Amino acid sequence: MTTRRIVVILVTFIVVSTVASPLLTIAQDRMGVDPDVLRFTTFATTAGALAVWVCWPSARRAGTVTRTGILSGVGLAVLLAFVLVAVLFTLNLTQGARWPLLDPATLPAPLVGLLSLQIFGVAGEEIGWRGVVQPLLERRFSVLVSGVITGLLFGLGHFYVLPAAGVLVYGVFVISAVGLSVSLAVLTAGRALIPRIALATCFHWLVNSAILLLFSDGDESLLWTSNLAIAAVVTAVGSLLLSAPRYRAESH
Repeated sequence: MTTRRIVVILVTFIVVSTVASPLLTIAQDRMGVDPDVLRFTTFATTAGALAVWVCWPSARRAGTVTRTGILSGVGLAVLLAFVLVAVLFTLNLTQGARWPLLDPATLPAPLVGLLSLQIFGVAGEEIGWRGVVQPLLERRFSVLVSGVITGLLFGLGHFYVLPAAGVLVYGVFVISAVGLSVSLAVLTAGRALIPRIALATCFHWLVNSAILLLFSDGDESLLWTSNLAIAAVVTAVGSLLLSAPRYRAESH
């Protein structure tokens, strides 16, 4: 696949996802579904992915598959999620435990149901980012560079938070998005499409669930966003160190 075609596919994905997002917001408002239970806009990138796969069926192929089996991937997903949450927990303790454990009474729905529904929202995002964007970038770039670019696109795709959050908080949020994306790239690179999306969903959901349960979902402050960015970068570095021997072996 040529570089020009990759760029066209990525632009198509971004345009369709951007158009789908406000339409999904309208649908959510009309259906009266609480966004704290399930946010419809998480499926915008699914719409982008479907558009890409319809127009370019070859994009459904994840490139060269070098990793098979999923159990080791699940173990790595759990380990990376644990590292990220451990860093967040340590930072929170040193800052006076500003973010307490979740009080389930504050939730808009039963905890089990809410966590179950959020699996679908997370999968909706990962179908686009790990099913289309990262595999395309891997055809031209290393795992690290593919992860960084995917994270930047993900972060920039959340530009709508900029007016409320401010430039500094938004910039730190983008750093956290890049860190998480690099970990996801290490976790999923070289895998077929379905295992790739499944493992990314597993890691993403574990992180989201832990943040909800252990830190009451955090907040939009600079301190929390900085903590998340630190934890994401530490986890990304750890994932790269863990994967280094495998990539050296494959290069030989």
